[in-house]
Amino acid sequence: MRRLALAAALVLTLSPLTAGGALAQTAPATASRGLTPAEVGVWITGLGGRVGSVQTQNGLTFFTVTNAGLTWAVFFYGCEAGVCGEVQFSAVVPGAGATLDKVNAWNRDNRYLKAFHTAAETPTATVQYDVVVLSGGGVTQLADPLAVWLQLLPKFAGEMGYVAPT
Repeated sequence: MRRLALAAALVLTLSPLTAGGALAQTAPATASRGLTPAEVGVWITGLGGRVGSVQTQNGLTFFTVTNAGLTWAVFFYGCEAGVCGEVQFSAVVPGAGATLDKVNAWNRDNRYLKAFHTAAETPTATVQYDVVVLSGGGVTQLADPLAVWLQLLPKFAGEMGYVAPT
């Protein structure tokens, strides 16, 4: 987690320095809007996340990431020819502490990550963060959203009563 968080912080620190140069350049005409799941997985692995293989189930393409006792998924939407225009970070937090009132309080008091509650024998809270991918931006355009996700996911899990296995 520390390496992943530090790498995300480094990219955030450097992104204002490189933003001006990126604006002055013209993207190649063949650039498509989006990213491939493989390049996102390689990037997260390089930041220290343990990334599972890319899967497609029920028409959804995704992979899982395990980091600091939490497992979450990256879903890909708006895909054409393997390139996807939208990414969603998503995690399901199980536990008796995940109540509808806690999820509603989260949605009221926090920005960026949306959550919903599923009542079952073991209640769960699901939290998600949607990102639109821009053309020509490359995988590092996910640096800011990933930093927000990594900062808020443990907070959300803790507020839902989740304790990571030791």
